[in-house]
Formats: sequence, structure tokens, C-alpha cells
Amino acid sequence: MYTKDFSIKNAFYSSLPISIFLFIIAVILAYYEVQIEGPNGWASSLPTWKSTNPNITWIFGGRPVTGYHVSLNLILLSFFHWPLIFRKWSIIFEAKTFASYALLSTIWDFLWFVINPYFGLSKYSSENIWWFSHWFLGIPVDYYFGFFITLLIRCTPSIFRKEPFLKSFSEGSFFIIISIFFVFLFSLSYKIFN
Repeated sequence: MYTKDFSIKNAFYSSLPISIFLFIIAVILAYYEVQIEGPNGWASSLPTWKSTNPNITWIFGGRPVTGYHVSLNLILLSFFHWPLIFRKWSIIFEAKTFASYALLSTIWDFLWFVINPYFGLSKYSSENIWWFSHWFLGIPVDYYFGFFITLLIRCTPSIFRKEPFLKSFSEGSFFIIISIFFVFLFSLSYKIFN
């Protein structure tokens, strides 16, 4: 079942390249969405279908479900599963894929505010952002949930005894910490240079 020896150092070094890669994708996606949405967050002015039916809005944390967000997320999930054409499916692959996607969604969403000239960090608050209704310590609760779900999904293989829990947990934790570090550096430098 367990094919490699585990160490914290290996967990860090295995998390580093994917954290960097996902951070780059998050910056590109944030920039792309800013170009599409401009000052009108959560696709509020886009010509797309919208549903405010509470039976399905829970999928997006209580925000309206839009054709724009559904199609963009399905495209991204399809791209994330591209390697399955070339390799065998495994629960470890799936856990890493969905954990990566959950973390990407969280940091990409935050970077949208950093990059967006109509918002920036100066307007990053519940007074200016209607689509996040619950905040804690100046951050939308959805982001805490995003980090938690990333770690939970990444630890799933240990439930099925396909990977040691400490390996899953360490890689997932480093993945989140490294990504937050890059987001912090980017946000700080973006504020300084713009």
C-alpha cells in the first residue's frame, strides 16, 4: 500500500512545485475574470443565466448560480482531469486533483480583488462585496471553508489506507501554507508597485 518512506521535508518539496504552478494559474484566472467582470463582481452584469433558488445556491456558498460560473468551473475541472487520459485513476490522484482545485478556487477568488482596479485591498470588506455575506477577521468565511475542504479532500486517501495520514496531512498543509505565502507576497508587491 505505502510505497515510499515519508518525511516532512519530502512533503514540503512535493508541495512546492504544485503550489507555484497553481498560484500562477490563479493569477492568470483572476486577471481573466477581471477583464470579463470589471467592477461588477459575481457576474452581476454578464448576459448569463442566474438562479437564486436556495436549493442550488448552496453550491456557491449562497451566491447566485450562474451559467458563467458553472461553465468556467466545469472547463477547469475537465482540464484538471486531463492526465487521466495518460494514466490510471487512483484515489490519491483524485484527492490531489480536487484538493488542488479547491485551493485554486480560493486563492484565485482572493486575487481577483487584489488585481481588480475597481476593488483592490482598500475596498476588501463586507461593505463593498455583497456576494460574501459572512466574514470573520476581515476574510470571507468561504475562504476558511476553502482551506478546510482542501485539507479534508487531500487527507481522503488515508481514510482508505492508500496513504499514511501524516503524509496526506503534511502535503495538504504545506500546499495551503506555501500558496498563502505566495498570495501574500504577490498582494504586497502588487500594492507597492501599483
